[in-house]
Amino acid sequence: MIKILSSKEEINLGFALRIEVFVKEQNVPVELELDEKDHSKNTIHIGYFDNNKLIGVARLIDMDKDVIHIGRVAIDKHYRGRGIGHELIIGCENIAQKILKRKIIIELSAQIQAEKFYESLGYNRVNDTIYLDAGIEHVDMRKETN
Repeated sequence: MIKILSSKEEINLGFALRIEVFVKEQNVPVELELDEKDHSKNTIHIGYFDNNKLIGVARLIDMDKDVIHIGRVAIDKHYRGRGIGHELIIGCENIAQKILKRKIIIELSAQIQAEKFYESLGYNRVNDTIYLDAGIEHVDMRKETN
């Protein structure tokens, strides 16, 4: 089940999963992983639950702008390879569409190793630039929804 994380407890579970994936697995400094955008009124945290266990998270930021961003997508390592990331991104797109009630442009910063995954969901590179974010190669990608 995919839903908006609304309680402080749910949001903190999401932060814990992100720390597990990004900080512990990928060695991203915690001060780069958790940032001020996590607490913005224009940010929505999304969770993927399996039998009441949070196993995937993402956040939608810039919900007040023409172009919104999906970021901080993380799946519990014990649940990877099952299509959960795919469902989570589609869920994020659907939630953004329901809230904004208009055609939307979504951008994201994809780790280079996840580029093919995002391409399979209809995202395309914005340009040929590959850059480091927290020491990991990334590319900017974009998708327009109807």
